[in-house]
Amino acid sequence: MPIKPALQAQFDQQFDAPTPIQAAVWEKLAQGESLFGLAPTGTGKTLAFLLPMLTRIDAQAKKTQVLILAPSQELAMQTTAVARTWGALVDVSVASLIGGANGRRQADKLKKEKPHIVVGTLGRVLTMVEGGALKLNDLQAVIFDEADAMLTDERHESLQALADQLPTHVQLGLFSATSGVDLKYVADTFYQEVRPVSVGTDAPAAISHEFQYVDQKAKASLLIQLARQNQQALVFFNTISGLVNMQATLRHAHASVMSIGSNDKRQVQRADALRLFKKGEVALLLVTDVAARGLDIEDLPLVVNAQLPQRKKTYIHRAGRTGRMGKPGRVLNLGNDHDIRNLKRELGDEFNLVKAVNTFAASKPAPAKPAPDSSPAQSTTQVQSAHVGRQVATSETPQARKKVTTGLPVAEKPKKKKRLKASKDKGKPKWAKK
Repeated sequence: MPIKPALQAQFDQQFDAPTPIQAAVWEKLAQGESLFGLAPTGTGKTLAFLLPMLTRIDAQAKKTQVLILAPSQELAMQTTAVARTWGALVDVSVASLIGGANGRRQADKLKKEKPHIVVGTLGRVLTMVEGGALKLNDLQAVIFDEADAMLTDERHESLQALADQLPTHVQLGLFSATSGVDLKYVADTFYQEVRPVSVGTDAPAAISHEFQYVDQKAKASLLIQLARQNQQALVFFNTISGLVNMQATLRHAHASVMSIGSNDKRQVQRADALRLFKKGEVALLLVTDVAARGLDIEDLPLVVNAQLPQRKKTYIHRAGRTGRMGKPGRVLNLGNDHDIRNLKRELGDEFNLVKAVNTFAASKPAPAKPAPDSSPAQSTTQVQSAHVGRQVATSETPQARKKVTTGLPVAEKPKKKKRLKASKDKGKPKWAKK
């Protein structure tokens, strides 16, 4: 089954030819095969699964036919935007289900509109299914984007809950830049044999991989200089605490910085941070691996590993945020001699890490094109006052840091226990009840 003519025509206008992963899976997915698409970062995996799914959907039937799951709110929002753009060409409706957004509103929209495609995070999707707002009876296919991050041991209970709600013989599509998915577990849980389709996982040759020896103080100074010279960069941290502490330091120095972290539930703030960064109004976006998994930021010149990854797989996904679709990119790794030595050992011969000659050599990003639904551009001062929160305290004590409004709420244990108890007592929210 070929891609629908309207989709193919639009694709041909925008791109010279399908990428290897697109060419390898389009026909198979359109015919209903279950597969695991493995391809390097930045090679068009979203359209690789989206165009065949749009081709399979019966636009005349008002029912949910495709479910796309992502490991983070940001990736789900990004995929939703792409799906709506292409879906409009073939009269396919798309709904987004992510945590941090208004659940009652989402439930009402599902019941009223019965969208053809639902894109969401696993937790919120299950809540809507259990509450009766989302019906999966007519589902044709489930896509797991960033499958290696979705199909983890920690999610097995939730994945089983999802599998119990799916129709028999539902099509599965798994996509990732790295392997590590247990296909036997997938077959045992979802009762579908999934065939791997790989076009390689080699790192893009257009990305340079550099390192610089720094201590913690020098690391902060380097990031401040990057911001002051308007060198836009996605800055990775292994831990929320490391991100929060660096963010406080950078804001105290009046650097243009925002963040998205894996435990930040304020979806509006997260969306604003990503939107302003993509528009070029924020120099540094501090992120964790969960928050930034799969994000597509056009023409991103630089990725900085402020805390070095412990695994090659993590490094590959971080590096893949730059140098997308064959464009040049740069990864700068910061650490002491011991840190860099361990990173080189973990990466092996696949990556050639060289000492950075000019830390600030990354080219300035081109002026970003305003998004159709974007609000008027804001100055850096406006961005910091509107989205960053209160002024950062100058004290470096842990107690003072907890009081800083960072965009990443740091809950104290007693409050956390109280919230959990209250949630347990109240049961499901009203909008989630049948």
